[in-house]
Amino acid sequence: MPVLARFTAAGLLVTLTACANSPTAQSAPSAPLPAATPTAASPTPTMSAQTQNQPDAKTQTPTPTAGPQAADGSNLASCKDADCEVEIQAGDRLMIDERFGVQRLTVSNLRPDEVGITLLGSSGGLRVEGMNVSTSGNCVNGRCRDEGKLSLAPGKPGRINDMRLELTHLSGDRAILRLTPK
Repeated sequence: MPVLARFTAAGLLVTLTACANSPTAQSAPSAPLPAATPTAASPTPTMSAQTQNQPDAKTQTPTPTAGPQAADGSNLASCKDADCEVEIQAGDRLMIDERFGVQRLTVSNLRPDEVGITLLGSSGGLRVEGMNVSTSGNCVNGRCRDEGKLSLAPGKPGRINDMRLELTHLSGDRAILRLTPK
Protein backbone atom coordinates (compact mmCIF):
# COMPACT_ATOMS: atom_id res chain seq x y z
CA MET A 1 0.00 0.00 0.00
CA PRO A 2 1.52 3.38 -0.94
CA VAL A 3 2.56 5.65 1.97
CA LEU A 4 -0.01 8.30 1.02
CA ALA A 5 -2.83 5.74 1.12
CA ARG A 6 -1.64 4.51 4.54
CA PHE A 7 -1.96 8.03 6.00
CA THR A 8 -5.45 8.39 4.53
CA ALA A 9 -6.54 5.01 5.86
CA ALA A 10 -5.02 5.72 9.30
CA GLY A 11 -6.75 9.13 9.48
CA LEU A 12 -10.10 7.55 8.56
CA LEU A 13 -9.63 4.81 11.16
CA VAL A 14 -8.87 7.39 13.89
CA THR A 15 -11.93 9.44 12.88
CA LEU A 16 -14.22 6.40 12.86
CA THR A 17 -12.89 5.19 16.21
CA ALA A 18 -13.42 8.62 17.79
CA CYS A 19 -16.97 8.79 16.40
CA ALA A 20 -17.80 5.28 17.63
CA ASN A 21 -16.67 6.19 21.15
CA SER A 22 -18.64 9.45 21.34
CA PRO A 23 -21.84 9.53 23.47
CA THR A 24 -24.02 10.62 20.54
CA ALA A 25 -22.76 7.83 18.33
CA GLN A 26 -23.65 5.25 20.94
CA SER A 27 -27.10 6.64 21.67
CA ALA A 28 -28.43 6.71 18.12
CA PRO A 29 -28.08 3.93 15.51
CA SER A 30 -26.24 4.92 12.38
CA ALA A 31 -25.98 3.50 8.91
CA PRO A 32 -22.77 1.65 8.08
CA LEU A 33 -20.18 3.70 6.27
CA PRO A 34 -18.86 2.55 2.91
CA ALA A 35 -15.33 1.22 2.89
CA ALA A 36 -12.71 3.81 2.04
CA THR A 37 -10.97 3.37 -1.24
CA PRO A 38 -7.79 5.40 -1.50
CA THR A 39 -7.19 7.16 -4.75
CA ALA A 40 -4.11 8.94 -5.94
CA ALA A 41 -6.15 12.04 -6.76
CA SER A 42 -7.78 12.43 -3.35
CA PRO A 43 -6.22 15.12 -1.16
CA THR A 44 -4.47 13.76 1.91
CA PRO A 45 -3.76 15.82 4.97
CA THR A 46 -0.09 15.88 5.80
CA MET A 47 1.15 15.34 9.31
CA SER A 48 4.19 17.11 10.59
CA ALA A 49 6.93 15.07 12.22
CA GLN A 50 6.16 16.84 15.52
CA THR A 51 2.48 15.72 15.42
CA GLN A 52 3.41 12.15 14.52
CA ASN A 53 5.78 11.82 17.51
CA GLN A 54 3.39 13.18 20.17
CA PRO A 55 1.82 10.46 22.32
CA ASP A 56 -1.95 10.21 22.52
CA ALA A 57 -3.31 11.73 25.76
CA LYS A 58 -5.17 8.47 26.52
CA THR A 59 -1.96 6.43 26.56
CA GLN A 60 0.04 8.71 28.86
CA THR A 61 0.63 7.41 32.35
CA PRO A 62 -0.67 9.77 35.04
CA THR A 63 2.01 11.25 37.24
CA PRO A 64 1.94 10.05 40.85
CA THR A 65 0.93 12.44 43.61
CA ALA A 66 3.84 14.65 44.57
CA GLY A 67 5.30 14.39 48.03
CA PRO A 68 5.90 11.54 50.43
CA GLN A 69 3.66 8.49 50.44
CA ALA A 70 2.10 7.00 53.59
CA ALA A 71 3.37 3.54 54.56
CA ASP A 72 -0.21 2.22 54.85
CA GLY A 73 -1.60 4.29 51.97
CA SER A 74 -5.18 5.32 52.71
CA ASN A 75 -6.03 2.09 54.58
CA LEU A 76 -7.62 3.62 57.69
CA ALA A 77 -8.34 0.16 59.15
CA SER A 78 -4.59 -0.30 59.66
CA CYS A 79 -4.85 2.19 62.55
CA LYS A 80 -6.93 -0.09 64.78
CA ASP A 81 -3.84 -1.00 66.84
CA ALA A 82 -2.68 2.66 66.98
CA ASP A 83 0.39 1.80 64.87
CA CYS A 84 0.00 3.18 61.36
CA GLU A 85 0.89 5.86 58.85
CA VAL A 86 -2.02 6.82 56.59
CA GLU A 87 -3.02 9.53 54.16
CA ILE A 88 -6.05 11.34 55.55
CA GLN A 89 -8.64 13.79 54.31
CA ALA A 90 -11.48 15.69 55.95
CA GLY A 91 -14.27 13.36 57.09
CA ASP A 92 -12.07 10.26 57.50
CA ARG A 93 -12.81 8.11 60.57
CA LEU A 94 -10.19 5.95 62.22
CA MET A 95 -11.53 3.25 64.53
CA ILE A 96 -9.11 2.61 67.41
CA ASP A 97 -8.90 -0.36 69.77
CA GLU A 98 -10.65 0.63 73.01
CA ARG A 99 -7.64 -0.40 75.12
CA PHE A 100 -6.27 3.06 74.22
CA GLY A 101 -9.37 4.70 75.74
CA VAL A 102 -10.40 6.03 72.33
CA GLN A 103 -13.04 4.52 70.09
CA ARG A 104 -12.80 6.81 67.10
CA LEU A 105 -10.76 9.67 65.65
CA THR A 106 -12.38 11.82 62.97
CA VAL A 107 -10.52 14.24 60.72
CA SER A 108 -12.71 17.31 61.11
CA ASN A 109 -10.75 19.60 58.76
CA LEU A 110 -7.58 20.06 56.75
CA ARG A 111 -6.24 23.59 56.74
CA PRO A 112 -3.05 24.85 55.09
CA ASP A 113 -1.22 24.92 58.45
CA GLU A 114 -3.02 22.33 60.63
CA VAL A 115 -5.38 19.38 60.79
CA GLY A 116 -8.32 19.26 63.19
CA ILE A 117 -9.12 15.94 64.92
CA THR A 118 -12.22 15.14 66.96
CA LEU A 119 -12.25 12.12 69.21
CA LEU A 120 -14.69 9.90 70.99
CA GLY A 121 -13.48 7.94 73.99
CA SER A 122 -14.83 5.62 76.64
CA SER A 123 -12.26 5.78 79.40
CA GLY A 124 -13.84 8.41 81.63
CA GLY A 125 -10.46 10.06 82.15
CA LEU A 126 -9.09 11.03 78.76
CA ARG A 127 -5.64 12.70 78.71
CA VAL A 128 -5.14 14.77 75.57
CA GLU A 129 -2.10 16.87 74.61
CA GLY A 130 -1.62 19.00 71.52
CA MET A 131 -2.69 22.30 70.04
CA ASN A 132 -6.19 23.72 70.57
CA VAL A 133 -7.19 20.92 72.95
CA SER A 134 -10.66 20.72 74.43
CA THR A 135 -12.21 17.72 76.17
CA SER A 136 -15.39 16.94 77.99
CA GLY A 137 -16.66 13.82 79.64
CA ASN A 138 -19.72 12.56 81.38
CA CYS A 139 -20.72 9.41 83.15
CA VAL A 140 -24.26 8.05 83.37
CA ASN A 141 -25.03 4.85 85.29
CA GLY A 142 -21.36 3.92 85.39
CA ARG A 143 -20.88 4.34 81.63
CA CYS A 144 -18.41 7.08 80.80
CA ARG A 145 -17.95 8.85 77.52
CA ASP A 146 -15.33 11.39 76.51
CA GLU A 147 -15.33 13.77 73.58
CA GLY A 148 -12.57 16.07 72.53
CA LYS A 149 -10.78 18.05 69.87
CA LEU A 150 -7.18 18.78 69.08
CA SER A 151 -5.14 20.18 66.24
CA LEU A 152 -1.92 18.84 64.76
CA ALA A 153 0.69 20.53 62.62
CA PRO A 154 3.98 19.27 61.17
CA GLY A 155 6.52 19.35 64.00
CA LYS A 156 3.79 19.73 66.65
CA PRO A 157 2.60 16.23 67.64
CA GLY A 158 -0.20 15.33 70.01
CA ARG A 159 -1.01 12.55 72.44
CA ILE A 160 -4.21 10.83 73.50
CA ASN A 161 -3.64 8.62 76.54
CA ASP A 162 -0.93 6.15 75.41
CA MET A 163 -1.15 6.97 71.70
CA ARG A 164 1.07 9.51 69.94
CA LEU A 165 -0.30 11.38 66.90
CA GLU A 166 2.09 13.04 64.46
CA LEU A 167 1.39 14.87 61.22
CA THR A 168 4.34 13.94 58.98
CA HIS A 169 3.16 15.75 55.84
CA LEU A 170 0.71 18.55 55.07
CA SER A 171 0.33 20.35 51.76
CA GLY A 172 -2.83 21.49 50.04
CA ASP A 173 -5.48 18.83 50.55
CA ARG A 174 -2.97 16.05 51.40
CA ALA A 175 -1.95 15.05 54.89
CA ILE A 176 -0.19 12.04 56.35
CA LEU A 177 -0.92 11.03 59.94
CA ARG A 178 1.27 8.65 61.95
CA LEU A 179 -0.06 6.93 65.07
CA THR A 180 2.29 5.11 67.45
CA PRO A 181 1.49 3.39 70.74
CA LYS A 182 3.50 4.44 73.78
